[in-house]
Amino acid sequence: MFKKKTITMQSITTFILSFWVNTTRIKNNQVSFFARVTVNVERANISLQRRIVLSEWDSNRGRA
Repeated sequence: MFKKKTITMQSITTFILSFWVNTTRIKNNQVSFFARVTVNVERANISLQRRIVLSEWDSNRGRA
């Protein structure tokens, strides 16, 4: 009798959550606040429906 050998491939899933502000639409020194969700290179941008003062945003850390 022959034994059946099953080979399965493991998949790696990547998940990234980042935050950013849209500086192209500054109004009263405030900017819109967005989140970007990336799963396996597929991106989705989500508006958080919030505005923050541009001077409070730290672009190096990605937070206010």
